Parts: sequence; structure tokens; C-alpha cells
Amino acid sequence: MNETTKRLVWHAVRLVVVAALVALVLWRTDLGETAAVAGRLADRWGWALAALGVMMLQSPLGAVRWRMLLAVQGVHLTFLESLRLTYLGWFFNNWMPGSTGGDFVKAYYVARQTHHQAEAVTVVFVDRFIGLVAVCMMGGVAVFASLNDERVRVARLIVAAFLVFVLVGGTVFYNRRLRALLRVDWMLARLPLRRTVEKVDRALLAYRHHKGTVALAIVYSWGAQAVGILAMWWVAVALGSRAVWFHYFVAVPAIWIGWSLVPVPGGFGVAEGLAQGLFGSAVLSGDAAAAPFTDAEAAALALAMMLAYRIVQMLVSLPGAYFYLTRRTGVSASAMARQIKEG
Repeated sequence: MNETTKRLVWHAVRLVVVAALVALVLWRTDLGETAAVAGRLADRWGWALAALGVMMLQSPLGAVRWRMLLAVQGVHLTFLESLRLTYLGWFFNNWMPGSTGGDFVKAYYVARQTHHQAEAVTVVFVDRFIGLVAVCMMGGVAVFASLNDERVRVARLIVAAFLVFVLVGGTVFYNRRLRALLRVDWMLARLPLRRTVEKVDRALLAYRHHKGTVALAIVYSWGAQAVGILAMWWVAVALGSRAVWFHYFVAVPAIWIGWSLVPVPGGFGVAEGLAQGLFGSAVLSGDAAAAPFTDAEAAALALAMMLAYRIVQMLVSLPGAYFYLTRRTGVSASAMARQIKEG
């Protein structure tokens, strides 16, 4: 099977999985109820506007983090250039999730300007990974506030499992003896795109000597991820949610883990399904004296919450369209990603 056929099969499998997940979400949701829930935004537009406003902080914070991580690899960008590329990548992630990953489009432009392709690919993974670790660390703190709350037990387990995986994986990766014992280098040498993998592996090891930079990048990530959680919280409040604050800081990281790690375009179906599973009636009803939501009402509210959050992301990432059009080349976005992946 040649590379073109493999890519087509892989895309087909991803689309089938997305279709199945979306069908499952729609099957257990009353769309009429979802439309009624969405209509509440007209009366509580202030919360939605606040979510839109706070979300505007995410790109500048992400641009600072990305610039710092690139500098460790010897790639130096101005803040404005980093901000432009951050918006550009975010635009592709939100508006064209099925075409290619926005992170790889960013990496393409960095490699094109600086001729540091392996380093650009490395920072794509490191930037995304640090963001996930940071949000899970925030979730870990919220876990302590919810230890006696069984309504978010599943979300706690997801966050805790991911943090344990990061701790064990990081220890193995950066410990020479463990790498040798577990034959990590032998396994990496047998992965597809071996030369690129080896370059990325060497570049990743460079962060071992820049612990201060990584720590500061995590701090910036806390700010960026807190902004995202606040936006989710506020659109949920606009839609009628009565969930307690720590429910969002535990459950949203769990949703983002699935969104980021399950390889389907835009996380469609994954994020919505997790939202319905983690924001059930007991969570969304909160501790208020009002009558609890029925399961059907909760499923509709959770779906409306995710869709509203996606719309907020799309609106805030619109400047990326301008930056793409002003930097447009004769290379398609999918070709950019392919060039970066294949070296």
C-alpha cells in the first residue's frame, strides 16, 4: 500500500469514527430542547459577551509560550510574528479542522522562514503537550476541592490517570538508565519517519537543560487554559447551567484530554460526547434549590454548551484568516502539513 492510499484510508477511518460519534450524540439528544436552551443566550447575552472577551486573551498568552519554547531550539521570533502564527494556527484548527492541523501550518511557516524544520515540529508537540499538562495540573488542584463530590468522580479519574501517565512517561524519557533498560531508542528507531523522529527526540532532550523555561511556559499555560475554562463556564451559565465552579475546572480538562488525544477532525463527537457524559443532570443542576434538570434537559444543555464554546473559539480566531491571506503561498494547507510530517 503506497503512502497516498494509506493517507486516504486513514482519513476515511477518521471520518467514519466522527460520523459514528456525532450520530451517538444526536441519538441521545432532543434537538428541539437544544434549540430552546440555545435561545436563552438572547436573554443572557452579557455572559456570552464576557466569554468572548476573556477568550481574546488566549492567543497572546499562547504566543508568548510558543516563542519561549522556540527560543530553546535556537529559533527566534518577535512577539508579533509569534502572535500572527498563533492566530493562523488557531484559525485552521477552528475553521478547517478536517483539512489539516493548524499546529503543522504554524510549523511550516516557521520552517520556511528559519530553515529549522525538526525544531519547529518539536515545538508543535511540546507546546500542545505542555498545554495539556498545565490544564490537568489546574484540574488536579480542583480535584482537592471536589474530593467529596461524587458527581465529578469520572472526571477526576481521567485527569489523575493522565497526570500519572505524564509523570511516568517523563521519568522514562529523560532518564538515561530507564531509556536503555526499556529500549526506548530501539523502539524509536523502528517508528515511521525514523529520521524525523530521531531529530525530534534529540530536540526534546534539549528541554532537560531548560527547566526554568519549561516552568515559565507552564505558568503561561495556566493563564491560557484558565481563560478557556472561564469561557466554557460563562457560556454554560448563559445557557442556564447551575454547576459549581470546580465542576468546570475538573470536567473541562477531562474533555480537552479526549479532544486532543483522539485523532478525529476537530474532536467532533468526542468533545460533545464527553461533555454530555461529564456534565450530567447532577452536575448541571448544582446545589441550587431549584428543580434538577432531567437527563434529556442536561444532554441538551451540555451539547449547547459545547457548540456555543466552539462558536466563541471560531469568532476569536478570525484574525487568523487575515494573517493567512496576507501570507498565502502556492502551497495548500494539507501540503504544508504533509511536508512538515514527512520532512
